[in-house]
Formats: sequence, structure tokens, C-alpha cells
Amino acid sequence: MQFETLEFLAFFVPVLGLAWLSRPWPVARKVFLLLVSCWFYAKWKVDLLALVVGTSLVDWLAGEFIATASNPRVRKAWLGISLATNLGMLGWFKYYEFFRANVEGLAGFLGLTSSLPVLEILLPVGISYITFQRITYTVDLYRGYGLRAKSLLDFLLFVMFFPQVLIGPICRSRDLLPQLEGPPPKGVPDLSHAVGRIASGLLKKVVLSSFLSTHLVEDAFNTPEAYSSLELLIAAYAYTVQIYCDFSGYTDMALGIALLMGVRLPDNFNQPYRATDIGEFWRRWHMTFSNWLRDYVFLPSGGSWGPRWLTYWNLMVVMWVTGIWHGAAWKFLVWGSIHGVALVAYKIVQDDRKRRGIDKKTLTFSPAYMLACWLYTFHLVVLARIFFRSTDMEVAFVYWRELLSFTVRGHGIEWLVLPVAALGLALNFWGQHVRSAFERFHDATPPLLKPVVWAGLGVLVLALQPADVAPYIYFQF
Repeated sequence: MQFETLEFLAFFVPVLGLAWLSRPWPVARKVFLLLVSCWFYAKWKVDLLALVVGTSLVDWLAGEFIATASNPRVRKAWLGISLATNLGMLGWFKYYEFFRANVEGLAGFLGLTSSLPVLEILLPVGISYITFQRITYTVDLYRGYGLRAKSLLDFLLFVMFFPQVLIGPICRSRDLLPQLEGPPPKGVPDLSHAVGRIASGLLKKVVLSSFLSTHLVEDAFNTPEAYSSLELLIAAYAYTVQIYCDFSGYTDMALGIALLMGVRLPDNFNQPYRATDIGEFWRRWHMTFSNWLRDYVFLPSGGSWGPRWLTYWNLMVVMWVTGIWHGAAWKFLVWGSIHGVALVAYKIVQDDRKRRGIDKKTLTFSPAYMLACWLYTFHLVVLARIFFRSTDMEVAFVYWRELLSFTVRGHGIEWLVLPVAALGLALNFWGQHVRSAFERFHDATPPLLKPVVWAGLGVLVLALQPADVAPYIYFQF
């Protein structure tokens, strides 16, 4: 699904108005927001909406039994049903074709034939995020620190709250349910921050990310043999900026829209390209997903409590899960493996310091050393994403071959790509300061003039957006 700017504004303004008009009637407000969320899914296919609602009913029932049953076996059985439903659905939609193709390839290698049918399976948009959010609900209830939804309506709204239903952020029950179940606020908790978030998201996604995609990244990654090594390096930088502007831009809009509804969602990005080591990068990038992996994959598998080799293995498993979550393809496993190896190397260094009694917090490093650490971390992220972005492994190898040929003349690129990429990267470092300055300006603007500011922002985005707005990258995951 792709909202162009005018379509987004035409949809959002009446939704916001009706949501606030229904504020005196909490149940009606919840029903309205749930219907809007359902409409999001119905835009693709009605049977996908039925699938999401139907499997959510299973999770709600599982949560009810987990929260009320006194028999541990009953609670564990319902947790198993919930996990089997969610992981089974995710496996079927995302990984059947990958499994079938690899079984067919292995059978051909062994001189056998495979009879697995070829199916055209449409991946429901946002299915991963909905699945993970439902898993947090039942697992947290089973562990004893999750919140139980007061009604089926509240649970469905928790799962499908429309600002974050498509690509997150992933919410925990204790973060979102109290806000959905409580009385609606009398006013927007922080109007200037909400408007600043939405404006930031539109600039990042509709203008910067789309420009980089349509003016260099898409062509360079589709036909890398037509570009020089220098141009391919610039394209890799541009894609790194594009994916940040795309994903954090959507998150900004989700947080801003939710805040206008009186709901605070957790942030998902904290200047990830400021990181000076790979561990810090993953603490700053897609934070709700990184925390999900820590709490529901890494720690249950033993975390760092066992022998060091087991900790390193667990880190690799987490990054393999991260890779395969992004897509059923070997390129994502390679990308995940690169990050896994880097995390293991980082953990080995940390363990060595700990063994020698060195506390990282007491260490002081020279600016040159910190710059070298930043350059290493940033370029590790950039170069690993060549596998992530390429259509398949064959194209990725062609990209690497051309990149390492050290040519300087090729297809040519538009000069405007460089300042746009630089602006997108600058927003990673100073975007919060720019947004804070805008919020102070918005606070100082008289109420009657605020709509003029909003209209001006909309016109500015319409004027700056490229002819083709690229679809959100993370819709496919």
C-alpha cells in the first residue's frame, strides 16, 4: 500500500476530525478506530483482513486462558497454541516458497524430483509486526508481567491500531493497552511535537527517501554493471540514507498521528548512524524490534549466562533470525551473518576487557580513535546492505565485482543526489534539534495561525516531492 501525499492528507484529516468528535463516547471511539484499522487491511484484500482478525481471536482466547487458568499445563498449552498460530502463519506466508525452492534444488542435486506445489501466496502487509505484537501479549501474560485486555475490542485495537499496524513500532501490552482502555484525553497531549513528527516524516519519506530511490538507488542496484565503482559506492551510501529516511520517516508519522489521537507510541530510532560500535548501532536502530529479539529470542535461548561460546552462538542465531525475518532469501541470511560476526567480534572485545578488569565506562578514547570506530561501524552497515538491497545473490556479487574494479567513470549520476543524501544523513545527527526548533516556533504561533503553518507545510512537501513517490521499503517485511 502506498499513500501519496494528497491521498494521505485527504484520508487523515477526516479521520482525525471524526476521532475527536467521537471522544465523548469511548466505546464508539474505539469502534471507529478499529474500523479505520480494518479498512487499512481491506485496501489489499478482504480475506487477508479476515485472516488477521481470525488469528487474533485465537490469541485473545489464549490470553484469557493464560491469565485465568490455575493449572500450569493449561497455561503452557494455550501459550503453545498462540505461538503455533502466529509462527505457523508467518512461516506459511513468508517462507513456504523459500522452502519449496530449496527442497526442489536439493532434490535436483541428488537426482530426485520434488512434488511440492508452486503456490502464489500474497504476503499480508504488516503481518510480521502484528504477529510479533501478539506474541508479546501472550508471552508476557504467561511470564506474569503482561497486561490482560479488558475486552476483545480492546485487544483487537491493541493489535491493529492503525498508525502502527503496517510497520510498527512493536508495542507491549503494558505500554499501549492502558492508553487505549483509559478515557480519551481532553486535548492533544503535545500538539507541536505531533505536528513536528508528521512534518519530519513527510520530509524524510516523501521527499528525501523517494528522491534517492528514483534518481539513483533503484537503477544502480538493478543494473550495477552500468555504473562505475565510485558511483556504486555513492549508491550504497544513498541507500543507507534512503532506508533510514524511509523507515524513521514512517515512524515519525506514526508517532505524530498516534499522538494526535492521544496515544504515545515508543520511539524506534535514536540517531543510529551516530553509533561507534555495532552493538550500539542495534541499540539505536529499529529499537522496538531489537528489544523484541533480545527479550523473546536471545534471552530465552540462554542469553549471555552460559559459557562464552554459547553466548556467541546465541548472537549468531539472533542475527540469522533477523536476516530471515526480513525475507526468505539467502541474501538476507548473508546480511544477518555479517552483522552476527561483527556482534560476536564486538562481544569478544568486551569480554576480554572485562576479563582484564577494564571498565568501558572509565575508558577515555581520543577523538581520532572514536572517528575510526565510527567510520568502521558506518561502513560495515553500508557495505552489508549491498546484500540486503540487491534483488538476489547473483546481482549482489555483480555489484561487489563492479565496486571492487575501482573504476571512476560509468553511467553517471545526478549531482543533486549528493546534497540530498548529505541532508538525509545530517537529519540522523541533528534532526532532533531541527524538530525541537520547529516545535518552539509552533508553540509561539497564535492558535488562529497554526492552520496556516500546517497548510504551508503541506504545500512545501507537495512542491518538493519527486514525480514518483517510492513505496515504503519495510512494507515488504
